[in-house]
Amino acid sequence: AALSYLYDCCSRSYSSISTPKLAYEIITDGNVVSSQEDQEKETIVFLHGLLGNAKNLRTPAKKLTRQLPHLSALLLDIRGHGGSSSSQHLQPHNFHSCVQDIFHTLKPLGLVGKNSPTAVCGHSLGGRIALQYSHTLQQEQHDHNILTPKQTWILDSVPGTPDPSVHHVLKAISSIPLPITCKSTLIETLMSEYKMNKAIAQWIASNLKGKKDEYSWVFDLEIANELVDNFADQNFAEMIHEITTGSSNKALNSTIQLVMAGRNKEWKEDIVANLKSIPTFGDSFHMHKLENAGHWVHVDAVNELTQLMVDGLSDTR
Repeated sequence: AALSYLYDCCSRSYSSISTPKLAYEIITDGNVVSSQEDQEKETIVFLHGLLGNAKNLRTPAKKLTRQLPHLSALLLDIRGHGGSSSSQHLQPHNFHSCVQDIFHTLKPLGLVGKNSPTAVCGHSLGGRIALQYSHTLQQEQHDHNILTPKQTWILDSVPGTPDPSVHHVLKAISSIPLPITCKSTLIETLMSEYKMNKAIAQWIASNLKGKKDEYSWVFDLEIANELVDNFADQNFAEMIHEITTGSSNKALNSTIQLVMAGRNKEWKEDIVANLKSIPTFGDSFHMHKLENAGHWVHVDAVNELTQLMVDGLSDTR
């Protein structure tokens, strides 16, 4: 689908009612651009994980669009995150609302009808929202004139309740008094008082905005907590089954590609077995394991991930 813009926007736009609701970034031919005028390009939407932002997925998006020049990438900041963290987002803060945000971003950008995104890709929380997006388009009544994507890529989103470490991180962040005066002190506090490893502590400290002695979080903790509360309510396997079998015309169904991190211990045998029992497994539902990757598959195994996506998306046209 073509990214045919109706407004003169910068590459990371923020929105009122008449413009895209979510902040976004466009990548084409491996470069961040201010707009995309090539009507022949199709679009893949990227959705980041909890407490992240669109920039987290720049590297795979750049690699992918460089290798598949018929694709442009639209990287979104989901509600409560990055440039979409303002109070304009009304409750409830759930996956359905996140999907509505996406719809109200795609429509002003002209990504509807035959120009609808050909694929959606989400990491962790973003993968759950990607699943909800495709399910809404495939199974639910709506009047958005947005077509079900041909492919849905889910990157290391484990079904069920979140890992306890997620609640631990959210609780730690919630307990830090604002404003934060020093990034290095924050890192030391997270490591000593909350027993986080250095990599996690540094990642959390990278999510600060403002100037010295007056830092605050770039995300909305209330929204983040409410989104995490939605995890247990999502019937992951049932939604995959419905998306991949929703129409008797297979061309109207979305193929789902689930990518698992080999070093993520949350992929228990029973979870994997349940997913493999879905009738469309091996047909329109595929599972891949990147053996040497941790949860951040787009960092730990970006080349392997990109090749998987190149192979899968080469024939979307």
